[in-house]
Amino acid sequence: MGRCFGSKSAYQNSHPKSEFVPNGNVFTRLGGKIWWGDLDLVRDKPALEFVARRLRSRLYVLSEMDGRFNEAVRPHATVIRDALWHTGGPAGVPGIGRFFRESGLSANEAAVLLKVSPRRLSGPQEPKIALEIGRRLRKLEDNFRPIGLKAGYGKWGHWWTRPHRKLGGKSPLQILKSKEGLALGKIAPMTYGLFFFSVGFGAMRKL
Repeated sequence: MGRCFGSKSAYQNSHPKSEFVPNGNVFTRLGGKIWWGDLDLVRDKPALEFVARRLRSRLYVLSEMDGRFNEAVRPHATVIRDALWHTGGPAGVPGIGRFFRESGLSANEAAVLLKVSPRRLSGPQEPKIALEIGRRLRKLEDNFRPIGLKAGYGKWGHWWTRPHRKLGGKSPLQILKSKEGLALGKIAPMTYGLFFFSVGFGAMRKL
């Protein structure tokens, strides 16, 4: 069962304040994918919350590419990872406890690298914000865990906070905070993922 708003661009143009998810997919923990179609989260949140209460299960909204075709059946952990929004109101950032334990970063240090306010990292956040922060911390970990561990740090996040000789005794985090500009390729192997992380960091919106 699905729903179509017609022309995607026409709908967005006529509803500029919408949170449009074209060909969105709705998942539950036990039922997997239960619905697909065009969603406007501004308009449809009440209906989704109502269905969640009736099912007694949180609903997760995923994009078209993250929930169709080969992605229609997937482990629930990946549903949470890729969700754009979920029912049930404010929630904690997924995976943040493990992130802090394994990275060794403080909330203030992590906030700089994730481009968020430190208060966003403690306590429940609106679903859209919590899930976006979760995606950012996974990208940070995916790129810098291998680098930090290869450099010999027991906590991979210490790569960011320890002095580096190629940076004149400053830490990468100090350079980043000072806005001097941090050329990651000078102090770490420039992998494909690291290149796109460094490019994406500059364009990342502060939360």
